[in-house]
Amino acid sequence: MNEFEKACNTENYTGETSQENVIEWIRNDKEVTVTLCGNSRYATKVRKLAEQYPDEVKIIHVNNDGSIVSHLPLSYIKISHPKKVSEKQIEVAKENMRKLLSRNSL
Repeated sequence: MNEFEKACNTENYTGETSQENVIEWIRNDKEVTVTLCGNSRYATKVRKLAEQYPDEVKIIHVNNDGSIVSHLPLSYIKISHPKKVSEKQIEVAKENMRKLLSRNSL
C-alpha cells in the first residue's frame, strides 16, 4: 500500500464525510486531479463521465467517506461568469410558459 492509500484508509477514520472539493493541476499539463466529496452533484457527474469515457476520465480512489479522487482532461474544467437574467426576461419567459401550458391543456 502506498503512502496515499495509507492516508486515505487510516484506522482513525471517524465516519464523518468530507466537504472539501479540490481541483489541481500543473501549469501546461493537460490532466487535472479532482477530489470531490461523495454526495456532491459534481462527484455524480464525474462518476457518470468515467462510465461514458473510461479512456479520458479515471476514478483513482474512493475514500472511506465516499469522496472520490479522479483524473480527467483539463479541457473538462470550465470557469465562467454566470449569466444574469433580468426581471423583464423572467416575466417574458413566464408568459411564454403560460401560453404554452394553456395550449397544451386544450
